[in-house]
Amino acid sequence: MKNFDARVVKTAAFGQWDAIIQRLAPEIPAAAFKKLGKHVACPIHSGGTKGDGFKLFKKDFAETGGGMCNTCGTFHDGFKLLMWLKGWDFPTTVEEVAGELGLKNSNDQREQRAINRDREAEIAAIRAQRLADEKAEDERIRGNLKRIWNESVPLTDPIAEPARLYLASRKIRIWDRPGLERAVRFHPSLNCYNEDQEFEGSFPTIVLLVCSEGRPATIHRHYLTPKGEKAPVENSKKMCEVPSDRQVTGGAVFTSMAAEVADVCEGLETALSIEMAMGIPVWPLVNATLLELFEPPKGVKAVRIWADKDVTETGIRAANALKARLWEKGIKCMVMIPSISIPEGAKGVDWADVWMTMGLFGFPQRPKAERVAS
Repeated sequence: MKNFDARVVKTAAFGQWDAIIQRLAPEIPAAAFKKLGKHVACPIHSGGTKGDGFKLFKKDFAETGGGMCNTCGTFHDGFKLLMWLKGWDFPTTVEEVAGELGLKNSNDQREQRAINRDREAEIAAIRAQRLADEKAEDERIRGNLKRIWNESVPLTDPIAEPARLYLASRKIRIWDRPGLERAVRFHPSLNCYNEDQEFEGSFPTIVLLVCSEGRPATIHRHYLTPKGEKAPVENSKKMCEVPSDRQVTGGAVFTSMAAEVADVCEGLETALSIEMAMGIPVWPLVNATLLELFEPPKGVKAVRIWADKDVTETGIRAANALKARLWEKGIKCMVMIPSISIPEGAKGVDWADVWMTMGLFGFPQRPKAERVAS
């Protein structure tokens, strides 16, 4: 053990963490480096082969080496990230990073300390520029989110026919339910870009307001055709960008006011299907990752989780993880699993499929009490 000064090594690594982490942690999927901030499979709990819970920090990864997994936690710098990934202790991690920087002994460290002092002004300028760029980027993101929401209309508006056709094709006819317009609306024409930022066209879009910690965080989009079908794009459901001072983790699309009992699920169609069958508003949490990390608002004493049933069991695992965490907090919780089997060749089924195939007969008896107030 060469007893390297962690501060010297960390400063030397500033701006070079991308190359360092790639060499020391080849188990991280390459896609995470190709597009910083992109969610990929966790190299630990999913073996890097399935899921989308892990990412490297988009804004400052080269500076800090940080990243996070929605399940495993947040690692604010490269040392913490490598300790988690490799199982190393702190001195070993510092030595491994030092080796990647060409630091082999105390003489190298003395020379590097002098180099770091000479770089202080440069590093400060880089950080200041990043913060200025981040502020400008946040203003752009907020402006875009406000524009989308301000240009949207309730699903009852005459121009929202594509949204009504889409929901009607799924036997959902409660688009006029009072209060829904606070969280679910329609935009007549939104631009759509794929993962490589290639323009795919402009489409009618259902827009969902995602809130977290009591504040709006971002918008989730469902791109459609004028006839109410899914838009012919790489991914018809996408999340907008999120300002740096907001987060979607723990949040939801709050289609009703909170009460003592909350009902949650993954997608909008599932939420509205359950509402059709049960007469209780259900909050969509967008996907399995956000469902697992959901944080109920203050005053919620019980949660029903209407899980998706997937071949991979992703939905049920996420629901059970949320259930266990909520029980630990003293919040009663139960998981509702779809009552139909997964058809051969299908990826899974959800409660929207139950509604489509069985109607009321596929659902449990309607609760007579503890309904969530709309």
